[in-house]
Amino acid sequence: MIDEARGGYVLAEAEACGGEPQTVLIAAVGETAVALEARDILERDGIGTRVVCLPRPERFAAQDRAYRDRVLAPHVTARVSVAAGAALGWYAMVGGAGDAVGLERFGADGPFRRLYGQYGLTADRVAAAARHSLARSRARSRARSPRAR
Repeated sequence: MIDEARGGYVLAEAEACGGEPQTVLIAAVGETAVALEARDILERDGIGTRVVCLPRPERFAAQDRAYRDRVLAPHVTARVSVAAGAALGWYAMVGGAGDAVGLERFGADGPFRRLYGQYGLTADRVAAAARHSLARSRARSRARSPRAR
């Protein structure tokens, strides 16, 4: 479902859990490699993980709801954004159970891989954030369940 002209698309689909995503990683273009590596970690642990590439968030937001829902899977509330910039703008995409992994620093100089490692924009951190988001999502779901009352 690659449609870059629409501002966002599914880059990699979940394979674990019968192909049903349990978590969605939403990556800026430059961070798709980190998101795909995190997906590999999560999939090895049996967590179905979809990776969405969002090269143009404003264009994606302007798409019809049906398209946005096909890409972001609204029933999946365990979401993590992955972006080298500040995380603040991504919270609307990840929702209440989600998390945003980003670089909150500017002005550092050096090879991006070293900087990503130094400042925590790593596949391991993204995978940990996805696990945390999944646990939070499940806890919220149980709290809303009629049986929980």
